[in-house]
Amino acid sequence: MRRLIPILLLCLLLTACGQATPTPTPEPTAAPTPEATIEPIAAETEAAGMSGFDFGESAALPALSSSEAAEKVRSDGEAVYLFATNVGKGDALVLRCGDWIGLIDTGKTWARGRVDQALAVMGSSFRAEDSYRLDAVFLTHTDDDHVGGLKWMTVHDGRIPNRAIEALYASALYTGVKEGKHPAVQAMGGAQWLKRGDEVPLGDSGAVLKVLAPASKYTDKDDNNSLVMMLESPQGRILLAGDMELPEEAELLNQGDDLSCAVLKVPNHGDDDTTSAQFANACAAQIAVVSTDSQQKPGTPDPGVVSRLEAAGSQVVVTEDSGLGILVTLKNGVATAEAVDFPYPAVSGLSIARVDASDDTITLQNTSDKAIGLLGMYLYSDKGNEMYVFADESLDPGATLTVGTNSTEGDYDLLWDDKKVINKKKTDTIYLDDNCGRLIDWMGNGK
Repeated sequence: MRRLIPILLLCLLLTACGQATPTPTPEPTAAPTPEATIEPIAAETEAAGMSGFDFGESAALPALSSSEAAEKVRSDGEAVYLFATNVGKGDALVLRCGDWIGLIDTGKTWARGRVDQALAVMGSSFRAEDSYRLDAVFLTHTDDDHVGGLKWMTVHDGRIPNRAIEALYASALYTGVKEGKHPAVQAMGGAQWLKRGDEVPLGDSGAVLKVLAPASKYTDKDDNNSLVMMLESPQGRILLAGDMELPEEAELLNQGDDLSCAVLKVPNHGDDDTTSAQFANACAAQIAVVSTDSQQKPGTPDPGVVSRLEAAGSQVVVTEDSGLGILVTLKNGVATAEAVDFPYPAVSGLSIARVDASDDTITLQNTSDKAIGLLGMYLYSDKGNEMYVFADESLDPGATLTVGTNSTEGDYDLLWDDKKVINKKKTDTIYLDDNCGRLIDWMGNGK
């Protein structure tokens, strides 16, 4: 979904209200640069995904800074941790069992910064000086809001450290895409294909992911070919349901499996085509996690879904009601959930000054009185789904910086090693996100 309309709504809201309500500023664990200009995070209605750092209806959910969350994960190696990253209407779930760290789905491309920060909280960071390792990535199905980020995780562009994904798993049954175009094939040449009956042990943790679905192929929607996996661990059980809709759910229920669990990742963003009363009661989860954004996917989570889960005794938590995401801790059969904030406040004074489609350049400007470090920030082309990540560049007060491409004929400061990034004929929007995946600014190509 485009990120333009929600931003326009934000402008109207700010005009009416005078200013956005600031949220508590966490103690920074890091900053873009020591000289970076920062200010408290304002309530944002981002087209990028989050509907605002406002715990809203989840006000009772305890809140942690990202450094506090990271310390919690480091301090107790026995517990199982699930971090549901706030990637809008999409899934990016970081699972940690002992020393084993895996990612279930990747969110869309634009959510890079958020996934990166979530991995850092859980002990695996894309921004480490040395190469990092993920024990596994699982693709539940082929929808872009679940697999879009795989490309940036697997393509080395020379400006960031090498990285390694030890194993890539995907649903063996899929529709709507040819084998050669499957995201797993394009990113890593293939995957270990999973279906009902398969098991994946999680290192030396004593935990295992048991694949409950897919059992048969659905040709109408790939949602119903989703990997559905039950984590079995000494600490308890977590059911990860992908985007399973009612047809796959009914098939799963008919298999007669024990679906009881401490934690449920609610299928398909809590839409109204999921989570029957029978399924909610069969799970009887202590905590039910919904990964969605109600602006990107209106009507989610569906009130009926929430009602059925609560009737089954589940506490329903929603990623859009957090900052960076929701950390679920499972130990001795007891599950708890906490909202996790971003590691530092948002940068101010940085903006896009110009988007020149004719010469394929983007110019940034610093209107603040302090230098702004750009490390980890990125430009994103909406139409082309292309991304440029800044390395160790810094922008002085009052200065501008122009990014050009292989199609640029004029002068530029940095090379985006691509061509024809900005669409000349169709509407395109360039977004500038910080290294936490928060929207800083956007500008269209004038079409």
